[in-house]
Amino acid sequence: VALFIVATIPQVKAAGFEDQLKELVGKNAEGYIGPFATAFGTAMNSGLYHTGKVHSILGFDVGIKMSVVTVSDDDKEFEFYFGDLSVDLPAGMVPGDNITLDLNDVYPDKTAPTVFGSKDEVTLAPTGAENALGSALLEAGMTQQALDLFKGTPDWNALLESMPPILVAGTGFSSVPLVLPQASVGLPFGTEVMLRYAPTIETDDYGDINFMGFGINHSLSQYIPIPLFPVSITAQYVSQKLEIGELLESNHSSFGVRASMTVGLGFTLTPYVGLGFESSDLKVNYTFKDPAGNLPDSEVSLDLEGNNSTRMTAGVRLGLPLITINADYSMGEYSAIAVGLGLTLR
Repeated sequence: VALFIVATIPQVKAAGFEDQLKELVGKNAEGYIGPFATAFGTAMNSGLYHTGKVHSILGFDVGIKMSVVTVSDDDKEFEFYFGDLSVDLPAGMVPGDNITLDLNDVYPDKTAPTVFGSKDEVTLAPTGAENALGSALLEAGMTQQALDLFKGTPDWNALLESMPPILVAGTGFSSVPLVLPQASVGLPFGTEVMLRYAPTIETDDYGDINFMGFGINHSLSQYIPIPLFPVSITAQYVSQKLEIGELLESNHSSFGVRASMTVGLGFTLTPYVGLGFESSDLKVNYTFKDPAGNLPDSEVSLDLEGNNSTRMTAGVRLGLPLITINADYSMGEYSAIAVGLGLTLR
């Protein structure tokens, strides 16, 4: 759909067109799925902790982390990119027998849904086609009299018909849910390691799906020279990677500091807060196929950086004998809610 306008213009000059095709596909693919890179990165970097305290040596927890990321309304639409095209004309019509057509003039309404936009198809109509074509022909040297005679001819109509409406639709989903297993174990010197892992899933269509994340936490409160200091403070670094065959590779990292204070006996409540700095990267490789069959297949590679930078988190954990339940809310480029359930021995 994103390149239907290009794929249905058979007169496009071949020289350098594959590069132009990739640029056009890439820019619109970035606009269309770019918000997903940010939302998915936000989800992956959610639920990384539920306390500011590290485990004692060989203490551990094993649990499930669930998060939901909500996408802002601004990222449900993007401006469709058209660029311009060199179009061949019948010989003798204008000097050089071709014109450069600015498709931004052909399609004045360029607002399209992103992957999170409306699932109802939005039509980008070529309402400016006649004026844009006429202006391009006059600029290329055609006289007004010749243009008036050209309008309405089969060649004129064929050029207009080569610029059809473009249909773009989103999914209608405005949030990204994610469920991940997570485990941590305590090591000496106020340090613990964290693992997120899922067994390899084999698929016929996309190849193997692999996911792994690794983190390290180190207690900072142990260096505060105050006996029985009531607040636990920990620094954390986490790196995660998801691969789906040759189609997709997603990398995520997070560095931050968190703090908590536990109150209660028998069962405990642990409010916690955190400040994190994070990044996400989404690499996508696919083959663009011309639906009209006029153009060769084109390999397209996208490297999308998510708009993930700073995150503030606040939450609370309920501690029961061997069981913990937690929930938190994060504010960053997108907001996220995370909940967790785990078996804990500190």
